[in-house]
Amino acid sequence: MDAARRLLRGLWLLEATVCVLAFSITAVALMADVLGREFFGNGIFGAQRLAVWSTAVAGLVGFALVTAEAGHLRPRFADGWLPKAAEPYIDRLAELISAAICIFLGWYAIDFVRNSAALGERGMAIPILVWPIQMILPWMFFSSALRHLCFAAWPALKPVPKQEH
Repeated sequence: MDAARRLLRGLWLLEATVCVLAFSITAVALMADVLGREFFGNGIFGAQRLAVWSTAVAGLVGFALVTAEAGHLRPRFADGWLPKAAEPYIDRLAELISAAICIFLGWYAIDFVRNSAALGERGMAIPILVWPIQMILPWMFFSSALRHLCFAAWPALKPVPKQEH
């Protein structure tokens, strides 16, 4: 369990760093574009598209970070339907189902990225290949699947979900 805890912590640090960097790129690109328009009469070519891509990366990595914090919204209307003693088993089953969904979507994402690379798809505003950016999709799903599997195997690793106020 300690090795899994260290792995999940390292993964969280990596993903949080990527998220912060992506949001920073967004902020710098948009500020530079606005300053260019205000002071020089022209924005920076592709800055807005770069900001959109980096925001998408941050948002997608955010999916994995929310999984790490057990922060996804879930309906609570059926919470009292089963006996309290069954909760640990239901929680583990829910983690396994969530992991299976993420694994399925991760494999689908690999196919999506592979097809994008085979077609040589490029961005519209900045004509770069988009498949390297799309690689975030399989990473996000497999990272979340790993977390769900760890939470199923070692429930003590799962953080206590934050309550909505």
